[in-house]
Amino acid sequence: MKIDKSLPGWLKWGSAAIVIILLICLISAAVLYSNIHQERTEAFAETEKVLLEATSLQQITDIKQFNGAESYHVVFGVNEENEEKIIYYPLGGREKNLTTVDRSEIITQDKVVEEWKSRCMDCKLVQIVPSLIDGEELWEITYWDESGRYVFDYVSIYDGSPYEMYRLNPMFE
Repeated sequence: MKIDKSLPGWLKWGSAAIVIILLICLISAAVLYSNIHQERTEAFAETEKVLLEATSLQQITDIKQFNGAESYHVVFGVNEENEEKIIYYPLGGREKNLTTVDRSEIITQDKVVEEWKSRCMDCKLVQIVPSLIDGEELWEITYWDESGRYVFDYVSIYDGSPYEMYRLNPMFE
């Protein structure tokens, strides 16, 4: 007597359908990510073009984005006198009121990290970005604290003094 070890037809078709659906989802996610990343970098290129034409910047070394009550491109660059500057370029509205900071007048990102590490030894740093809140130039330090909370810590860009802090508790553990 011979036993048939082949899989039933419905199982073969069901498995094939699941594989095809997973491939479609994976390809869709990749295309979506690519489109979002392309839109973001196109916005950076537009900001760079505008600032090189409208300001004394001769070179732009980096652009980051800050999202608060208002969103900004934070542009790091060098002007004609070889001075390093940070420019906050607002993304909303037609009229662009630029805020410019001389990097020689602020505490460095490395110094901010050093001071942060001394206060929060068991924390995991996510990023540090210059921010602008209510006209105040700040460093935004985002990290996971020792209690598993996601923290937004804002300190003065000039002297590192605390400005405000938000701690977000996880919804699910």
